[in-house]
Amino acid sequence: MIDVHTHAFPERLMNAIYAWFRRDGWKIPYDGKQTEELFAEHRKQGMERFFVLLYAHKPGMARSLNDWLADLATVHPEVVPIGCVHQDDDVSAETEYCLGELGFAGMKLHCAVQRVSMDDPRLDPLYEKLIAFNKPLIVHAGTAPRDYTGTVGVRFFARTMDRFPELRVQVAHFGLYETESFVRLAEQLPNVVFDTAAITPETLNHWPGPMGWPPAEQWVEWIERLPGRVLFGSDIPFLNGQADVKAWVEGLPLSQQVKQEILDTNARRFWNLTDPPRS
Repeated sequence: MIDVHTHAFPERLMNAIYAWFRRDGWKIPYDGKQTEELFAEHRKQGMERFFVLLYAHKPGMARSLNDWLADLATVHPEVVPIGCVHQDDDVSAETEYCLGELGFAGMKLHCAVQRVSMDDPRLDPLYEKLIAFNKPLIVHAGTAPRDYTGTVGVRFFARTMDRFPELRVQVAHFGLYETESFVRLAEQLPNVVFDTAAITPETLNHWPGPMGWPPAEQWVEWIERLPGRVLFGSDIPFLNGQADVKAWVEGLPLSQQVKQEILDTNARRFWNLTDPPRS
């Protein structure tokens, strides 16, 4: 199995993020656990590879975070490192550093945390470098768990993809809560995939609107409209664990082949994970 959406940060920052979630009323199963404990959990759950996603909530911190992750990936060959950049830094230089010198697999953008819309022109160098290196972007562009910044939503994503249609993108959290709109757009964009991070009824039973949590049939329809383009992700440690999301995937009325593609094969294909882990 491959988990394309996990997080780890240096201990002080990780503790601050845990504290933010607690203040905001979230219950975090892994509250307080640090990097080595989290990696042990990944291995316990059978993850052969796990992506570590960073994000920078203020300028001036991306470089140290990226260097920290590079060192971590050297020690832990299962890690697939995903770098970060803040829109008020030198976006071009930092992206070049991550994708070139550090050899990261891609970049992460968290529009809500960074309080930046995806179509902000300050981010153009990020997209240009990703296209030049032929490496993907992972983006939290959806309105879940709530739109508290006004910088998220499918409209910003659509504007960006109009300008950069060749950009390879992994949309986090299946585009919640505008999943149908994201899927409809992605049907016209073959380089866009989705991850399942945090997709369980237990963690998202507050889905807005009269329909409530979409029934299994709706999820199956979305997945079938995106053959080979749904990737397993958990969002550990901030929400649920890998076992919860895996149970949700395995409980869907899909063929075993499609389930295996979600849990492993699709990630290998989209992220070109054909080589063994680095030693």
